[in-house]
Amino acid sequence: MLLSLFILVLQILLIKMSNRKTASDVHSDLRAHEAKCEERWKTIFSETADIKKEMSDLNGTLKMAMFGTFGFMSTLLIAFLTGVVAI
Repeated sequence: MLLSLFILVLQILLIKMSNRKTASDVHSDLRAHEAKCEERWKTIFSETADIKKEMSDLNGTLKMAMFGTFGFMSTLLIAFLTGVVAI
């Protein structure tokens, strides 16, 4: 009885020990994780560069629209003042 109980305890301990990760397992898991993270960071940096380019293009478009609007308003003001002074 005591011997069978001792054998059962040893078997349970062996099962638990076989389920534990070794340093080699952790190392291989970490390498796989680092490879995935590196690929994700490359994607993130690529998308960030695309967003910066789009923002730069949008900023240039807004500047051109602003200068065009103020140029048109200035032309109208000059035309109006020229017409008022001529009268």
